[in-house]
Amino acid sequence: VSSYYLRLFNLSSAYDISSGIATTQYGYFFKEHGTLQERLAEKELALQNSEAFADSDGGFALLSILSSDNIYEVQQKRSMLRQSAETLCDRGVEAIQAAICQAEVRNLESSPASAEVVGKQLQFCQAGLIYLNQTLSQNDANNHERRKNYLLCLHQKAHLLFWHQKILQRLRDDFVDAPVNDLLELEGKEMDQLRQCWIECDELSKKYDYVYMQLLVGKSFINLKIDEAVGEELITNALEKLTPSDRTVAEELLTRIDT
Repeated sequence: VSSYYLRLFNLSSAYDISSGIATTQYGYFFKEHGTLQERLAEKELALQNSEAFADSDGGFALLSILSSDNIYEVQQKRSMLRQSAETLCDRGVEAIQAAICQAEVRNLESSPASAEVVGKQLQFCQAGLIYLNQTLSQNDANNHERRKNYLLCLHQKAHLLFWHQKILQRLRDDFVDAPVNDLLELEGKEMDQLRQCWIECDELSKKYDYVYMQLLVGKSFINLKIDEAVGEELITNALEKLTPSDRTVAEELLTRIDT
């Protein structure tokens, strides 16, 4: 339910309903997923309220993936938790880990600019992209539930690619003596890959009639100033598919999408 509220950008409800998962005294199969969800909701609400947080990734050691084999290898034999989470929820474990990485990037924007801070932002971008690649490189997004997770991962990847380009450019321009580690060899390729992510999102959304994703992609084109005309067209086409009552709800949702 918390994940559902996050998708509707009702962040206070997402936070309220997930609060306390990490401190429960009993173990259960989905606790890792729930704990990540709780931390994501907490961070997203703080960002919405312009409140910086200083606990980095909250003890999840998300940057540890940068020194693992997962940078270049896709784990095809994933745990049952990861497979089940992608079926029962609209965002799996790796997708939430990537979303927390993106929240960390946005949070560091409020810190005084330095080579160290911008370098840390780049690391969180890289980590998030690696987590997403673990899901996007699977071959089992062949039902409605898995497909939703796949689409959200594509959308998240586009946003992280946008940040990756922005951060690398900042390092090049403002901190010319700082070392730059283009770990994923993405420099100069981000915008092409970003557009490919959203093209695939749009194609799958039209094929399976996922109006929500079309709205999300259209709003992102506008908010990130990638191509506002394309964004407006995607939103208009999506809204035309809805009944008048649903269109009112969708238009209200669009006012809350600020990322």
